[in-house]
Amino acid sequence: MRLFLSTVCLTAFALGASVPKVAPQAVPGAIPQTGRVPVLVELFTSEACAVCPAAGAVLRNLEDKQPIPGVEVIGLEMRMDAWTSQGYSDPFALRQMTNRQNEYVRLFKLESLLTPQLVIGGQAQLLEADAAQAREEIAHAARNPKAQVEVSFQSASLATVKVTKLPPGTGESEIWMAVAESTSQHTAVVRSLVMLGTAEAGQPTTYSMHLRFNPRWRREDLKYVVFVQERSSRKIWGVTVAMP
Repeated sequence: MRLFLSTVCLTAFALGASVPKVAPQAVPGAIPQTGRVPVLVELFTSEACAVCPAAGAVLRNLEDKQPIPGVEVIGLEMRMDAWTSQGYSDPFALRQMTNRQNEYVRLFKLESLLTPQLVIGGQAQLLEADAAQAREEIAHAARNPKAQVEVSFQSASLATVKVTKLPPGTGESEIWMAVAESTSQHTAVVRSLVMLGTAEAGQPTTYSMHLRFNPRWRREDLKYVVFVQERSSRKIWGVTVAMP
């Protein structure tokens, strides 16, 4: 199989950057059902939100304890900057996170941005720190068909992402890589979110990228989360987490 490789640099200043679509040959095969099924949980939050720490605790507990049999919970804390104009300061806030949350506002037909907001698999939301409901929605998301997402590291600064086995009928989907940093108080705060390109059902897709790091990030606390999200429905078909 030929691989069509493109290169992208992940830096704090490369948010929203993308690389051209690739079109390798199709590889048939059923989606494997072995091992734990990964499910992405996004928490939209802010330092200005007084009730958000409880939702953060729910996400940390899900990641640390992995309480759902057969499921791997992969969490990302999306620090939006919508309240910055009102005088609130959040050192992790990114405008890109606000823009991303606005996509979910439209999807769920909300009147405005709300925090905290937990989004599970791009298809379900919770607007409060309800751990039991979060587990139920995650288990439901895990029962859906999944694409296979793999990340391999050739070195600490060179990685390859491969996406295969998107379910038949899936529309054009975006491949995203998040660089997330964990702290003593926060779980997997997104520092950079870059679209690598797109993928289509029946067309295995591979990208190669050089990784660059902001010197303010603690490299030993970083992880890379790669996920595939259908453009029209916002459904997340596959996700994986890796560390070099």
